Amino acid sequence: METLKFLMVSTHFPPHHLGGDAVLVEYLANDLVRRGHEVHVFYNPGAYELLRREKRVAGPTHDGSLTRRPYVSRTKRIDPLVALSMGWWRKAQAKLMKIAQETKPDIIHWHNTRGFIGKPFAISGTTSLYTSHDYSAICPRSNLLKPGMVLCDKARFCTICCVRWRKPPQLWRAGGRRVLRFPDDLIVLSPTEFVAKRLRQEGVKVHRILRNFVPDYGKDFQRKDSIDDSIIYLGMLEKHKGVVTLLDAFAMSKETQGFRLYMIGEGSLKESLRERVTRDRLNQRVEIPGFLSRGELENLRRNAVAQVIPSVWYENAPLVALEGLSLGIPILASDIGGLPEIVGGKSGGDTFRPGDSEQLADLLTSTWRNRHELEERRRMARKRYEGNFTPDIHYAEYMRIIGETQG
Repeated sequence: METLKFLMVSTHFPPHHLGGDAVLVEYLANDLVRRGHEVHVFYNPGAYELLRREKRVAGPTHDGSLTRRPYVSRTKRIDPLVALSMGWWRKAQAKLMKIAQETKPDIIHWHNTRGFIGKPFAISGTTSLYTSHDYSAICPRSNLLKPGMVLCDKARFCTICCVRWRKPPQLWRAGGRRVLRFPDDLIVLSPTEFVAKRLRQEGVKVHRILRNFVPDYGKDFQRKDSIDDSIIYLGMLEKHKGVVTLLDAFAMSKETQGFRLYMIGEGSLKESLRERVTRDRLNQRVEIPGFLSRGELENLRRNAVAQVIPSVWYENAPLVALEGLSLGIPILASDIGGLPEIVGGKSGGDTFRPGDSEQLADLLTSTWRNRHELEERRRMARKRYEGNFTPDIHYAEYMRIIGETQG
C-alpha cells in the first residue's frame, strides 16, 4: 500500500470540539494512521475557547503518525470573530501554507472552517477535498434554520438572519456571494444524497457521496440476558432536535406501552422538559440525567430496545445514529434530511413524520407490542451498519475517490 501524507484542516478537533463533524475528522485521522498513512491536523483551539469559555488540555502533539498542529493566536477572542465576519484570517492562512510547504501533503482535506480559515482554497501540488458536514456552503448559520427554528428552504436576507440570531454577520457572504464558490479543482463530498441535492440547488457542485462511518463499537458489545425495556434519546435538548415531540409522544402513549425513556444530553430545554415530566407524573418512567460518562451510557445502550432521533431540522448524517446501528440498536427517526438514508431499507428501524407526536406515539406502541421481533430487528440494525458505515467501507471509497482524482 502506498503511504500518503494527509493534511486535515478543521476549526475544531477533539477535545476542542462542539459536535460530530470534529469527531468524524478524528475518526478519519486515526483510521488513516492505523492503515500506515501520515496525518497532520491543523485546527484552532481558540475558536472552541471563545464559544465555550473554557480551556481543555489537548492530547500529545505527536501521536505516532498523527501530528496535531493547533493554531495559537495571541488574541483568541478577537481573531475568530474577525475571521467569521470577514471570511479570512491572514495569519492562520499563512501558517497553513507554511505547514503545507514543510510537510508537502499528497492530500489536503478541508472540513468545517468557519471562524478560522474561511472557505477552502487550492494548494499547489496537492489533491484537495472538502466534506460538507453541514450547510455552511450555502448558509451562514450552517443549519438552514431561521430564528424561531423555522426551516429555511430558500435562503435570503442572510445578514439580517444572523443579526436576529445575535451572531456576527458574515459580511464577506453578502449578496451574490452568500453561496461559497469553490475552486474548480476542489472535490466536494457529501455524506448524504439529501445534503448533496440541497447544495446543488444553490449551485454548489457536489462531486461524490462519501458516507460517514464510526468505529465498530458493536464488535465486543455484550448485551445482558434480560430486556430492560428502555428507549433512549442522545443529543442536544433543543427545539430543533424534536425533544418536545418525543416527550409529547411518550406521554400520549404511556397507557399503551411500558417503556422507560432516557433523554440524555444538555441544552436550553432541559429544565422545562424536567418540569413537564413532573407535571405529567412521568417521573417513574422518564429520566433526563444530562451528560453521562461513557460507561454509564454503555450500560443504557446495552439493553435499549430502540434509539429515537426525532429531529425537525435537516439532519445530515449524525454519528449517534451510526453508533446505534453498530451496537445493533434499531433507530426510530424523523423522515427528514439525511436520516431516511441511514434508517431506510432493512435496518430494523422505522421513520415518522417530523414533528408528528401522534405518529411517533403509535410507533412506540407498536414497537412495544412487537417486542418479540426485537432480536431480528437488532440483527437487521447491525447488518445495516456492516454493509454501509464501517471503517473499511469508508476507507475503500475514500481511497477510490483519491485515486480517481489523482489519476
